[in-house]
Amino acid sequence: MSSTKSAKPKIHQIITLALSALTIIIMVFYGSLPVSYDYEVGSIANQDIYAPRTFADTYETQRRAIVARDTCEDVFVRSDKQSQDCIDHVDDFFDLTEQVRKNVQSRTNQTPLKPSEAAYQLSVNVEQTLGVEIAPDDIVVFFDASMSNTTFTYIREKTTSIAELIMLGDVSDAVLPVKISEQINNFSESSPSYSKYADAMTVVLTAILEPNTVYDEKATADSANNAYIAVINEPVMIEKGTKLVEAGAIVDEHVYSNLVELELIRDTSFNIVIFLRVALYVIIIAACAVVYLNIERKKLKVETPVFYLLIITFLTTIGASVYLSSLSTMLCIVIFFTAVCSTYLGTQNGIILSVANLLFVWPMYGFDPEVLFINLVGIILCAIFAGRTDRIINNAALIFFPTIGTIATSLAYNFLIGNARTEYLNSLVFTFISTIASLVAAIGLSPIFELVSNAASPVKLIALSQPGQQLLKRLFLEASGTHSHSMMVANLADSAAEAIGADSLLCKVAAYYHDIGKLENPEYFTENQHGGVNPHDSLTVMESVAIITKHPEDGVKLAKKERLPNAIIKIIDEHHGTTYPSYFYRKAVEDAKARGLEPPDVNNFRYRGHIPSSRESAVVMIADTCEAAIRSTKTTDVESAEKLIRVLIKDKIDQDQLINSGLSFDDIENIVIAFKQVYAGVFHERIKYPE
Repeated sequence: MSSTKSAKPKIHQIITLALSALTIIIMVFYGSLPVSYDYEVGSIANQDIYAPRTFADTYETQRRAIVARDTCEDVFVRSDKQSQDCIDHVDDFFDLTEQVRKNVQSRTNQTPLKPSEAAYQLSVNVEQTLGVEIAPDDIVVFFDASMSNTTFTYIREKTTSIAELIMLGDVSDAVLPVKISEQINNFSESSPSYSKYADAMTVVLTAILEPNTVYDEKATADSANNAYIAVINEPVMIEKGTKLVEAGAIVDEHVYSNLVELELIRDTSFNIVIFLRVALYVIIIAACAVVYLNIERKKLKVETPVFYLLIITFLTTIGASVYLSSLSTMLCIVIFFTAVCSTYLGTQNGIILSVANLLFVWPMYGFDPEVLFINLVGIILCAIFAGRTDRIINNAALIFFPTIGTIATSLAYNFLIGNARTEYLNSLVFTFISTIASLVAAIGLSPIFELVSNAASPVKLIALSQPGQQLLKRLFLEASGTHSHSMMVANLADSAAEAIGADSLLCKVAAYYHDIGKLENPEYFTENQHGGVNPHDSLTVMESVAIITKHPEDGVKLAKKERLPNAIIKIIDEHHGTTYPSYFYRKAVEDAKARGLEPPDVNNFRYRGHIPSSRESAVVMIADTCEAAIRSTKTTDVESAEKLIRVLIKDKIDQDQLINSGLSFDDIENIVIAFKQVYAGVFHERIKYPE
């Protein structure tokens, strides 16, 4: 039933949004640029400089990584060949010892060798054969008369076994003496009768055994590289607020590196990297907002003045943050936009769009979590009170509750973090100032906003719905029948709009005012006629038609004079569309037929308004038509009312009155059901009271 509307307003809005996004990028870029300093290595700092955010100290991390790499211990791996050579050399030592012992024992007819001489001979042989120096006194025990061949064999086997055990593991220079000592001690404990040979065994093993590990160049390089990477992967972090350099100190290479890392060194060139970061950040948030607005586009009927008002307010908040963020990280006026946005678009939209606004200004405050936390609470509370549509919220309540909420949030945050007393006080003072200033400004400027936008905000609509409004008073006093009719139309429109997800408050209030044009000639409309007097009896058909069809135009003029919102004025203009009063047209046709003339042109009888351009306008049109018809036909049961409602709606469809309304056939069915529910309550039987 809907047709394509003009694309011009949409194109204008898209262009405006695109330009706004570019403006936001520029403002966030310049607002998030940190204060810069004109320092070089060796300069003298003229003030204390603190880290504006937590960051990785690249200079110190690199220094520690290099130290870790250069001090990494060399890697040695066990050599099977070297281990076996050591064991073989021990065995060779005992072979040489056995040969000398045999020589000593074979000198039966010669002068026997003394043990010291035999030990000396063995020492010489070992040095020549194995290249190992062993003092004769340390091995003389092997030639003692008390050492039998059996004992020698036993000591040889034990010493060789110990060598094999030691060489099974990775043995370095430092470990080898310990291993030998451990094994010899075990031998002495297990074989106490042979413990007198332990020293000689220790000497032999110490002299012959060597570390069985060899230097592995690749493994050493890998180990050093791993040590370097491990330090790089766990960089030294400098917390936000840490003093980087104090006034009067020399800016050394380390400090200068940190200032560069934090982008605090003045650079006259345009920083394209930071600009691209900001652009990406803004585009992501803007894309999320656009997706949300696209999903909610059927519910959001934003008039052009309101659209531009919200855009200006949105950008003003961001622009102000460029300056305010340089004064204090707690001076944030996002709640100002929340109050304005929630007033016109309701609580949900106020929260969503305000969160987007907060995320846009967040980089200017160094992504401070306290700013985000406090303002989120303020946004939610402000949107709840500013966006209420059930009753008018006192301005004092709108200021009081968000202010108390943000102050309590500030206290809770600082308590959990454990900040110092001065930080507590700073946070509380600036939070209080920001919230109060934002809300007072929003409330103070609201009359100007209403004047400029002339929009149907919830607050404005609630105010217009009060019985004390001048036009409603006049309607009640001067056209009581029309007033009663309008109240019933309002009930029908409210119920139907709620059923299809349209703006029920707008429909209800617009229904109150849709027939105010009848105040110009109230007695010419049947609901206001009393005593059987009908002024139309003294008029021609065309004179009657001119008065009847003129009331939408008269209503528009009166509404503009009283500065009713544009949305209501549009519904007043469209509530009859381009239909015609069928009673007078049929009467004109009958008169023409009686006089033998051609039927008159129906276009001369049409209302001079426009067909409904929104679902709300269509709902009021249908509700107005159905209420008038059911009242005039004196229908008193729901079934008959439903049949009549369906006939009337079909007639509107046949006359192409709903093609621009956006209503679907599903919406039409829900409207019928909603009307039935209302009339079920109107037609119910009342209890008959006794006389």
